[in-house]
Amino acid sequence: MRTLSFVLIISLLGLVSAMCQESSAPHDYQEPDAYQIYSLLVPHEESYGFANSTLIIQQETVTSAAVTGACLSPEVARRFKDAASDYEHARTKKWLLRRQFKIEKPYEVVDSKAIYTAEASDQPRPKSGGHIFMSPVGFNRGKTLAIVYMGSICGGLCGRAQFHLFEKIHNHWKEVPAATCVVAS
Repeated sequence: MRTLSFVLIISLLGLVSAMCQESSAPHDYQEPDAYQIYSLLVPHEESYGFANSTLIIQQETVTSAAVTGACLSPEVARRFKDAASDYEHARTKKWLLRRQFKIEKPYEVVDSKAIYTAEASDQPRPKSGGHIFMSPVGFNRGKTLAIVYMGSICGGLCGRAQFHLFEKIHNHWKEVPAATCVVAS
């Protein structure tokens, strides 16, 4: 009986461990509306403008930027409440971006370890203009409002990131002009 209990406990621990590893494993990010929004924003990032050859996009979504009341006016916060809630939920998971951006410049989706290793060794990709990073996109229930955090690092102290708000009007995403938190150097 004791051996059977031991085997059951070990099996249960193995199952729990596998479930924990599976939940922390990155997931492919396959949200078509998110890629439409990304494709609208990427050409406006500093790294896009500086890239003379292949643009570098970080494969993993960023999870560090939290939507806070300080980043949105009370009116905007109320209007985008559901999208902000979805954003907060989505950013708790590890997501891997795919090559689904519709932009004019050639680009690569590159693992962050490779990006930061190259930058730390002073061997960044020549003429890439740095790299662009983004969060998963948070949507309201009807997928008519969205919020995303996006930015670029263009070398040294050059960089910028901010939240962007979008509304879907006549089946097209349009950026909503609203003051949000901006980080720049």
